Amino acid sequence: MLSEVYKVGTTYPVFILMNSSGEIIKRWTGYSTATAFVGKLKSSLSDLASIDERLARYKASPTFKDALGLAKYFTDVGENLQAIEFYNKAKDLGKGTNVDFTYQIFMNTANASWKETLPFDDVLPTADAVLTAKRKNVSNITKVSQIMARLARKRGRTDEIAKYLQAGIDVTANSQDPKTRESHNLAEADFALHIDGDESKAVKIRKSGLGAGWDENRDKFYAFAKWCLDRKINLEEAELYARKTINMVYPGKIRAKVLNIVAEICFARGKTGEAVKVIGMAIEQEPENDFYAKQLKRFKESVER
Repeated sequence: MLSEVYKVGTTYPVFILMNSSGEIIKRWTGYSTATAFVGKLKSSLSDLASIDERLARYKASPTFKDALGLAKYFTDVGENLQAIEFYNKAKDLGKGTNVDFTYQIFMNTANASWKETLPFDDVLPTADAVLTAKRKNVSNITKVSQIMARLARKRGRTDEIAKYLQAGIDVTANSQDPKTRESHNLAEADFALHIDGDESKAVKIRKSGLGAGWDENRDKFYAFAKWCLDRKINLEEAELYARKTINMVYPGKIRAKVLNIVAEICFARGKTGEAVKVIGMAIEQEPENDFYAKQLKRFKESVER
């Protein structure tokens, strides 16, 4: 499949500029305005060297431009270790300028740790570097707070993330922007859960951030159910809200997604037979999606064990 050949993951849309031989020259992801897209395309057309040619050129004569271009490419295709290597090279080649790749290095290190190609301990200094950067970036610090909480939950290291959660709380404290206030609430709830060890307080904080009438708003109570599932807390209530969502969304792909969350919650609650039943319903909604078949296999195998 072309998606595998060109390493297209789950982030869309993906734009790939290639030569007549099908070799990649540049690739980028995400939506943009028409003006921004044309600007990106013009910039990409200014150097038609393929990635392989750029690698050979860098090896023969290292430049900041090639190091940065390669770092961005390897980030895009999820080859995080190589991306880290080239961001560090770009940082060295750009000494004396205002270049700062601390956030990009952190993101690649965190993603590598999520995929278990780097230990969690390697992420800590890169996260610290974002917090102590000369130029404080609210968005970057907020994302570090959120990503460190998510990664620490997976790795069982939540006792080590107090300063990242506190940093996320502090930089968002006085904002009136709705998205930033949401980030503030998430950081406060995670601090209560992971640092204070108070599950009920965390749930109360999270509910307060959803606003009045949240329990009658499909998108909000579904988000709350997912939030509980991610943290493996308050699962009985989470199941009620996730199930409430099922018949409020379009059948097919969207309903299958909701059913999968219900199945995951049931599985986390030890209701494996129910999880098998519900994931079967998801398969009926979207039979061509192999992910749900893998889920069914995982649930059944847990019963057999």
